[in-house]
Amino acid sequence: MRVGAAAVAACVAVQASLLLASREARGQASVNWDVGAQAGAMKRFTTSTQASQPGFGPAFELQGHVALIPMFRVGLYLAQDISPMPGWPARQFYEGGLHVKWTPPLLASPWRSYLFAGFGAAYVRQDPREGTLLEVPAGLGVALKLRAPWELFAELGGRAGVAFLGGVYDAGNTGKDSFAVSLSVGVSLSD
Repeated sequence: MRVGAAAVAACVAVQASLLLASREARGQASVNWDVGAQAGAMKRFTTSTQASQPGFGPAFELQGHVALIPMFRVGLYLAQDISPMPGWPARQFYEGGLHVKWTPPLLASPWRSYLFAGFGAAYVRQDPREGTLLEVPAGLGVALKLRAPWELFAELGGRAGVAFLGGVYDAGNTGKDSFAVSLSVGVSLSD
């Protein structure tokens, strides 16, 4: 649990630093940024195993971005999901990393669409085993601007696993988390 608290504190500190640096660089002009929280369902697909495939589990994510140029934002994400598997204890994933968002003006106001991608690491726990993996999240989203500064959004995403370490990924266990799909809804605060 200490790792999770330290990760949240680090994410908040980095986002605050990026926001302040961006504000100083642009003077008192409007700063384009967003922070959001979302919840949904995720299904992970495993390879290199004879075990049953995981089922759908709950997924939660926090993210924040600062605009580098119009339509392109960079930031961080923190996520957590639970992956139930028949005949095995549920696996818990704690993820974090870099997150980028491209928001081309494709839809008429108050709607907005965007593509996102990133690169991050995940800590996996499946009692009593643990492990880590590197992930590449990507997907698309649609947002509806509510009363300023609030937005409601939905995302369809995927995560590709690119490296696996630890006992949870040893041969004969539950397999490698090579891919995941998710559908989530959330709310964000933006400027």
